[in-house]
Amino acid sequence: MRILELGKFYPPHHGGIETLLRSLCEGFARRAAEVDCVVANERARTEHQLLHGARIHRLASFGTLFSTSLCPAYPGATRKYRADIWHAHFPNPLADLACVRGPRDVPLVLSYHSDVVRQASLMRAYQPLLLRLLRRADRIVVATPKHIEHSAWLPAFRQKCEVIPYGINQERLDASPDVLRRAEEYRAQAGGLPILLNVGRLVGYKGQRYLIEAARGLKAAVWIVGTGPLKQELQGLAAKLGMAERVRFWGSVAEEQLPAMLHACEIFAFPSVTPNEAFGLAQVEAMACRKPVVSCSLASGVPFVNQDGITGLVVPPSEVGALAGAIRRMLDDASLRHRLGEAAQRRAREEFSEPVMVQRYWECLERVQSAARRA
Repeated sequence: MRILELGKFYPPHHGGIETLLRSLCEGFARRAAEVDCVVANERARTEHQLLHGARIHRLASFGTLFSTSLCPAYPGATRKYRADIWHAHFPNPLADLACVRGPRDVPLVLSYHSDVVRQASLMRAYQPLLLRLLRRADRIVVATPKHIEHSAWLPAFRQKCEVIPYGINQERLDASPDVLRRAEEYRAQAGGLPILLNVGRLVGYKGQRYLIEAARGLKAAVWIVGTGPLKQELQGLAAKLGMAERVRFWGSVAEEQLPAMLHACEIFAFPSVTPNEAFGLAQVEAMACRKPVVSCSLASGVPFVNQDGITGLVVPPSEVGALAGAIRRMLDDASLRHRLGEAAQRRAREEFSEPVMVQRYWECLERVQSAARRA
């Protein structure tokens, strides 16, 4: 099978979709597929690489406009790189154009990661292209059923939709002797207090301010991993509440540090407050480490990942009292933490592992290609 992947960027560019794209490209290549992956470069020149069996084409880009790369060669990619099937990742106007302008006889699987949120004001102009793309797609893949339910556009195309959750490489999170040793060192740094861990960018929709406020009356340390424009504001809030010694901002941490921090914490706090948080891979990482999660009931895939009363607790967004109550309930009940953590790890392994995701996508592509041959 010749597969053309159409994404925004490719690692080492950092991001959840970029990690997903690499997993799929390498996974398909291991199945003896011929994989070409087209993305925008971050410089004004085109570069071609062979990485783990996949041919990566980073096309010259000349800046961005409305979060879209100015990459003039991209819309012609579906004509330049021959394939038996296309797999595009939405939202990405460049890939959208490439698909609607390309040959009509090539089947298209569209991974629909989210509605357009940040550039919603441009939807009047973008809507005709979006609808053409959705009509053109043979199959539309979403990460959770909630992506269909809460989308402004997908309900009309429900019959084309298929759910394939995101998966991560969980082996890197295993509790090796070295990881457990470092986890004990982290617990010692918390001075005997249970650790509430949060991992994410320091931006408004991630809701770290509500975690800090919720922890005010709790006997726990709050550890926040990540960087972002709200760092000083959040540090100021912690100081104002008299929590500067209990709230620690770690900034960016090395990849090898994160597994130990996840194993060191008692609870993973994921207080994102808007549907900008479409899935939450960070909570999957915690679940893989057998940690219960406290998250919010968003109109997104977040509550699909962390199931209330099964793998963790789910509370209304932005409600400090409810968040504090859920955390206190778990801190006070070790058996509850254990039960939720065990179920969280099982769910992570069964539903959100990289091999499971790649296999489900592979089967989807095979079905679509077979149907196209019969048509």
